[in-house]
Amino acid sequence: MTSPHPALLLPYLLEHTPATAAQPGGVALHRVRLTVGDGPDGRTTWPVRCRGITFDLPHATGASATSDEPIVLRTRLDLPRGPGRGRQWLVETTTTDPAATLLTLTPADPALFDGTWALTLTLDISTPIGAESRVTEDTALGDDSPQRRAGNAHLTTAHDTR
Repeated sequence: MTSPHPALLLPYLLEHTPATAAQPGGVALHRVRLTVGDGPDGRTTWPVRCRGITFDLPHATGASATSDEPIVLRTRLDLPRGPGRGRQWLVETTTTDPAATLLTLTPADPALFDGTWALTLTLDISTPIGAESRVTEDTALGDDSPQRRAGNAHLTTAHDTR
């Protein structure tokens, strides 16, 4: 999904690289890249002020984690430095639901997406992710008051770039 869901102001791209065979004694990890703010199709109205984004990533059908098996999770956040980019982003993960993983991204200062930069979160996870994820954003156009908006984003398959 590169253009925003009609209810969302920001564009999202969710790409999945399936896990490869694990090394002996290791765990095979699926890679998910979540890109926010890269809207090449021109549908997004800029600027968009953002106070936070939540991704509800359901596990693939039949892949729910058992309560005695922890989810292996690693995250890496990439964004260019500069004014209006949120200064520092906190990434919180919740894995208590056996059917989904919840990621919350919160900037220390509201971020101003203007179409010239994007935020990318790379997630390595042991449980495969379902094809559609729920996105909730606290956003506003320009100087309007931020509002909570929700929509869906579809996962696409990416080529392995590890």
